[in-house]
Amino acid sequence: SEFTILREGREAFYLTSSGAAERYDNDFLSKNLPANGSVRLDNLTTSLGCLVLVGPRSRQILAKVTDAELSNAAFPWLTGQEIGLGLARTRALRINFVGELGWELHHPIEYQNQIFDCLVEAGEEFGLAMCGMRAMDSLRIEKSYRMWGQDLTREYSILEAGLERFVHLDKGDFVGREALLGQQESGVPQRFVTLEVEADDADPLGNEPLYLGPEMIGRATAGAYGHVVEKSLAIGYVRPEAAALGTELEIEILGERRRARVIPESPWDPEN
Repeated sequence: SEFTILREGREAFYLTSSGAAERYDNDFLSKNLPANGSVRLDNLTTSLGCLVLVGPRSRQILAKVTDAELSNAAFPWLTGQEIGLGLARTRALRINFVGELGWELHHPIEYQNQIFDCLVEAGEEFGLAMCGMRAMDSLRIEKSYRMWGQDLTREYSILEAGLERFVHLDKGDFVGREALLGQQESGVPQRFVTLEVEADDADPLGNEPLYLGPEMIGRATAGAYGHVVEKSLAIGYVRPEAAALGTELEIEILGERRRARVIPESPWDPEN
């Protein structure tokens, strides 16, 4: 699965998972609770809302509606804190799926309209606009961000997904540890790659076959035109021998093979 986890206290954690995965995740966590009652799981889905404020001027907009200190030093990337926003106390997490400066603002659902109006009014002078899913998809692929259920599924391990930086095999036992050690020992069978695609009038969307010469060696899981980097992009899985940077592949789009090249992760702002 895929979560954002905020540690709120020594033994208190706030978990946010994919909206599409609520039942799956709630079921999995419930079944794995310790039998001794030492851990309690509360599903807050219907009581909380989330608005995402993101973009180069998001700090200026948010500063107009909160007294919290929002500088990099006071509010670093990948941290969270409770702030006042309009009439509500809000969990502000400096993280988002777009890959730009921004905050996820988690709040009591009854305050959502008031917070929304507050942000829209504060953002008017900066040209604040609504962002749809297709725009977000394009932006997240420019960062090589993986989507649960599309790029991250039960078919692929976290090592295959190129997320080994989030795995510490030396921290003691955890669910899946032995399987990961076994895969590490026998060789990770697939690698996650980002591709630049030579597409004229049709961009990859996902599920396109990838070829190395005549042989199919993987598939794209998602794709889009990157409007910021001005390139057609795809992400997906290939066999290890096709994963090296610069490897020339082909991707089939609408029945026609196009050239594709393995490039470094996060074509946009790789240093964050």
